[in-house]
Amino acid sequence: MSKNDEQHFKVGQPLPPKTVSLDEIEDGVRRMLVGLGQQDKKEIMENTPRRVAEMYQDIINAPWCDIEIPWKCFSNRDEKGEKMIEDMVIVTDCHYVSLCEHHLSPALGIAHFAYVPDEKITGYSKIKKGLNYLSRQPQLNERLLKQTLDVVESVLEPKGVALILQSTHMCLVCKSNAPAQEVVTVQGFRGCLKDDPFRR
Repeated sequence: MSKNDEQHFKVGQPLPPKTVSLDEIEDGVRRMLVGLGQQDKKEIMENTPRRVAEMYQDIINAPWCDIEIPWKCFSNRDEKGEKMIEDMVIVTDCHYVSLCEHHLSPALGIAHFAYVPDEKITGYSKIKKGLNYLSRQPQLNERLLKQTLDVVESVLEPKGVALILQSTHMCLVCKSNAPAQEVVTVQGFRGCLKDDPFRR
């Protein structure tokens, strides 16, 4: 995430589309295919570079994960002014796609999210959209974890927030010494969710 994106988080404006140059990606893929010894295959050399460029554009700028920061929230108090929930809200099995920034290969992930509300609650789809916006670019698991927790904390101002990311990286799967079922897990707990009673 660039400094420009961080400014957007602070001022609450829509997050900008990530910059993608189809022509530059296409040129790079064509050079890579030559490096892979594919220059004699007419169909590959004529059409594959553009297909790859368009695929990466679709991964990075998927239209359905556009989101404004801060996203819409709701009051955690009922008509009598009493808090509706003071325990955990948990959303599990949120699927996401990312790109390993070391190899530019896809990483397929599942996220498990929890927060303890204070004055705000939110729609579950917004949390998933925020995760998807941050994940759909060359990323590190550790950075994605921190960025997502930072955004959720800034928008919801909860008493506590937790996130577990489990992902399968194609760069690991494709190595001969790595079984396909290997899963990388990172997790973060903040606020009251650092305390033992919430983590049993």
